[in-house]
Amino acid sequence: MQILLMTLLILVVGALCIACFFVGAKVGQTVVQGEKIELPEVDPMKPIRELQERKAEQRERERYEAILRNVDNYDGTDHGQEDIPRG
Repeated sequence: MQILLMTLLILVVGALCIACFFVGAKVGQTVVQGEKIELPEVDPMKPIRELQERKAEQRERERYEAILRNVDNYDGTDHGQEDIPRG
């Protein structure tokens, strides 16, 4: 089992080395041709903001659904009414 894992590790590391070589060669050729190299703009907060927005939308949707269920279940008394989620 260990021999299989070691062989797999060697192959993966070798493939990564070859991939890094080709990426470096491409970047080198780009520099030699005088083209500008642009790095991708990374915003680490973007996924967190998107997650917070999705959660806020979900809470708002649940709130509206509870209000609609209360309207549908209204019979003049508080029987069958739910509490509206806050927030």
